[in-house]
Amino acid sequence: MKLNGITVHPKHKPKTKPVVQPNGHCRWESATGTGANVTLHRQKRLAIFRAAQLHGIVRAVTYLPDGIVQHGKWQRV
Repeated sequence: MKLNGITVHPKHKPKTKPVVQPNGHCRWESATGTGANVTLHRQKRLAIFRAAQLHGIVRAVTYLPDGIVQHGKWQRV
């Protein structure tokens, strides 16, 4: 291909394959105010509802794809 009398060659970049990274997931724990009777929930709404009934606390638990589990801070409801 010529552009203004100069031969131009298109640059071809090798296409990279998209890397699919598995996502971690989050669960919620609710407990009484003293930290007893801990229950694991899939939804934040249900954890908050149970903690409100018990005058308790809630925290997030994150499961990362490489097997690491991270616990959040307890929060009073």
